[in-house]
Amino acid sequence: MNSYKNSPLSLIQIKTILIDRRKKGFDHVHFTGGEPTIVPGFLDLLRFSKRLGYTVFIGTNGTMFSSEDFAQEALGYIDELSLSIHGYDAVTMQEQTGNKHHFSILETSIFKNIEKYQRNNFFFANIVLNQKNYRHIIEILKFIQGSEYPAKQVLISVVAPEGLAEKSYSDVVFDLFDFQKYIPEVVEYCNTYGLTVRFFGLPTCLLGSEYLDYSNDSHWEERHTIERFIDTDGKISLVDIFTPDNSRKRKYVEKCSSCIWKQKPCTGIFSKYLDYYSI
Repeated sequence: MNSYKNSPLSLIQIKTILIDRRKKGFDHVHFTGGEPTIVPGFLDLLRFSKRLGYTVFIGTNGTMFSSEDFAQEALGYIDELSLSIHGYDAVTMQEQTGNKHHFSILETSIFKNIEKYQRNNFFFANIVLNQKNYRHIIEILKFIQGSEYPAKQVLISVVAPEGLAEKSYSDVVFDLFDFQKYIPEVVEYCNTYGLTVRFFGLPTCLLGSEYLDYSNDSHWEERHTIERFIDTDGKISLVDIFTPDNSRKRKYVEKCSSCIWKQKPCTGIFSKYLDYYSI
């Protein structure tokens, strides 16, 4: 994100894209980041998107929802909200976010404001697993379930080797086969409390036929992503990235050659993962 800090997208640019895509038949927009809610004029973008007839999804760490005024207005325009929750207490939350106050802000304002001003929104919890928190997945789920956050679905993602995570991948990558032992308990817990659960970044062979439907790959829908791009001359432009599947730098290995889940729904294992572990 630092590469673009001196050339942020203007609201006019974003609105122009929204108008163009709506004319082309798109009806679902996902605002992501970075942290989208801190973009100046974000509430205006939400209002504008709804006027155009979009279903609006945002992925957020919840920062701006600590403001009661923001939460009250924003939730009137948001159809689906995914809140990132990667720890279960003050220590683990600081370890994951670098913010020693994040846990207390979640409990004292973010959760309360979302619960207070929710309408007919659909709420997700987004848990990204890494070396430091994957063994605590049940504790994180219990924290979410016991909170005031009205989550209906949980996405449990293996950290993808992209952006900053790619540069520090050795510090976040973990043995997926060690995580495999937690899957039955995770599914049982979520089913007990009425939470829909999906896993991203796990090869289907780790889930097996019993948990096949819990793979996010099984529910993936193709999409277009508008991103900024810096060319070799340092010129910044907007590019449209069409994503027909959920592969995201994943590949097949020799073991996959006879797999019945190859191609659909499984898109393999992160290539960079193979620098540290085998499957």
